[in-house]
Amino acid sequence: MRSVGILIVGDEILGGEIADENGPWLINKLSGAGVRAVRQVVVPDDEYEIAAELTRLRGMADAVVVSGGIGPTHDDVTRQAVGRALGLPLKEHEEAAERIRGFYGKRVTEAELAMACIPHGSRLVHGATTNTIGFEVSGTYVLPGVPFLFRDLVDGFAGEFVAEHLHTAELRSDLREGEIATLLAAFQGQTLDVAIGSYPVHEDGCWHVRIVLRGLDPERVAAAAIRLESHL
Repeated sequence: MRSVGILIVGDEILGGEIADENGPWLINKLSGAGVRAVRQVVVPDDEYEIAAELTRLRGMADAVVVSGGIGPTHDDVTRQAVGRALGLPLKEHEEAAERIRGFYGKRVTEAELAMACIPHGSRLVHGATTNTIGFEVSGTYVLPGVPFLFRDLVDGFAGEFVAEHLHTAELRSDLREGEIATLLAAFQGQTLDVAIGSYPVHEDGCWHVRIVLRGLDPERVAAAAIRLESHL
């Protein structure tokens, strides 16, 4: 899988009560395996909005990772939304129900057991250090939003995300972006297999521009960087 879409679910994220940690961490984690994040979207705890955004992301990426909304309360509607988007009914997953009963014991509630009702045909994903529940179905990985649980499960299935690494080269210019914009546009038009991005940086009271070149062929990236540097 070479690309991933990221769907962050939670009113608390949009309300500013909690800062999302999972999206940036996941992007960094998967980029190390050569997997490119094509889009990250944050949506409220609304079944229809979650389903709509999931459908869009599935059309853009090889896989989608969903964070949040699979707990036992009334506003946890991600499981239902995934079933809606994929056209799959929710069914009690036997292993999931067994794990929930094992964790809560005699104190288990109906609301907690409902967490085992996931889209039919799902498989559970497993972490190395926790017994939390996440699942995958049709290339959609659905995980809890709590960061340490999320990361544990991602570490468990990250080996399924392997792609050819992008190679990068970086240049620095003390010119303004506006002064090099025409040059970069022309250079990009002549070097379509190497992506070029420019990023202004304010550091120690001064501005400079980071220019990053990315591509699959390391020799092409290196050669493009040398040519661009000579023009700069």
